Amino acid sequence: MAAFVTPGLGSAAADPVPNPSAAPCATSPTPSGDAPTAPGTPEVVHVFLNAATLRWTPATDADGIACYEVVEEVNGALTVRASFSSASTTEGKVTLPFPPYGVVSETHTLRMRAIDTTGVRGPLSGPVTVTIYNDLIPTTSPSASPTGACRVSYTSTSWPNGMSTSIALTNTGSQVIPAWRLSFVFPSDGQQVTYGWSARWSQNGTGVDAQGYDWNKDLAPGQTLWIGFTGANTGANPKPASFSVNGARCA
Repeated sequence: MAAFVTPGLGSAAADPVPNPSAAPCATSPTPSGDAPTAPGTPEVVHVFLNAATLRWTPATDADGIACYEVVEEVNGALTVRASFSSASTTEGKVTLPFPPYGVVSETHTLRMRAIDTTGVRGPLSGPVTVTIYNDLIPTTSPSASPTGACRVSYTSTSWPNGMSTSIALTNTGSQVIPAWRLSFVFPSDGQQVTYGWSARWSQNGTGVDAQGYDWNKDLAPGQTLWIGFTGANTGANPKPASFSVNGARCA
């Protein structure tokens, strides 16, 4: 695969490393005219396994927008992670590589840019980060973790092959819990998160993680957050045995 030298992340002229799985844009073979504006900085709507759903505000261009690209700088060159061949698209899913074996997680910095109908690429949007976790099973038992200043109330309603779960996460301590990350393990292999709210949800194997957005990532003393998800099961929906926040076990 050819690599293209990138003059700078803000450059409209930088050609990305192509992605064979990304749909090409329908553009003129001879780029001309002014570059489109940058799309808005994307927002992470949902993360599931290694797929992230992004949402952004559209770019503008006098010649019309042909498509959007999601790019990431890898080894000094821009790599196309996904492309969306519709001018009206403002939300889409990008599939990211899992971390290498033995690496717990990797964080990807993604940006958007628009391509107009003549083939001119616009400047890059602001960055958004997405963390992908590996399918690793902890080698220590939950009881080995220190006790944290947190409390979790877990309520789940199930039906054949489905469930809806609400979680109340409370900071019971006297210090702010910064950038909280709630972790637990489903007791059954068939339990699966399919859609979550009020947090960024991810699942690898039976392990589940939820992280706050910018507006709710810090948990103040005495504060309770209500988050949750809908999911699937194969007939059993037992409650997880324990929960932890930032590595410390909750009550």
